[in-house]
Amino acid sequence: NINKKIKNINKYKLKKKMRFLKNNVIFRLYNSYVVDSPQPANISYLWNFGSLLAVCLGLQILTGCFLAMHYVANIELAFNSVEHIMRDVENGWLIRYIHANVASFFFIFMYAHVGRNIYYGSFKTPRVLVWSIGVIILILTMAIAFLGYVLPYGQMSLWGATVITNLLSAIPVFGHDIVELIWGGFSVANATLNRFFSLHYILPFVLAVLALGHLIALHIHGSNNPNGVIAHTDRIGMYPYFLFKDLVTIFAFFLVLSVIV
Repeated sequence: NINKKIKNINKYKLKKKMRFLKNNVIFRLYNSYVVDSPQPANISYLWNFGSLLAVCLGLQILTGCFLAMHYVANIELAFNSVEHIMRDVENGWLIRYIHANVASFFFIFMYAHVGRNIYYGSFKTPRVLVWSIGVIILILTMAIAFLGYVLPYGQMSLWGATVITNLLSAIPVFGHDIVELIWGGFSVANATLNRFFSLHYILPFVLAVLALGHLIALHIHGSNNPNGVIAHTDRIGMYPYFLFKDLVTIFAFFLVLSVIV
């Protein structure tokens, strides 16, 4: 009898919780995308790269905000400010190394995500919009990574910025004008570093909005699966099955990242 009462109480609590998740405006969205979202029952661990990329983006924005508190976007002070972060700021080395290494993991996961997408034909109709937003995210991420590479303003940063921006001079007629517009002068200088820092700080938030759009577009038709057959009957909820499956790879990533850092 006691066991039955406990079961009934638990059922009542679960119903109450689900009622709250479905009635509240904000939590209804959370419930729709994270809790009740129906996923194909046969998707493998290759479908986990999306959640890993979300974790990477979150880490990058968080660590980037802390780094920006101590970074100085000036050609005379930039390199020294990075050294100051590494040597003087409490756990500054940890924040910077997380930011630098997660950037590398971000691209590893993104290439794997795109590779899985191409291999299983997930880019085809009806998921063309998801693919299109994903391609924009990939290109924008490359641009953001390049901007971040310039910020320490060492020799590699300076000449990397000079070489990459000079690629635009290959554009007929307007090429040199575009390069000088980006530089803010006649060479990579203080104006260049200042605008690179501003863009490197702002664009990840644009990336987050695009990632949200990517998720909304995916939610319309749902994920593809290894068979490539759309079967709405053979689907199970995101929670608890796939949420815990995602956590397996997320914790594995944290383990590898912590060892490297």
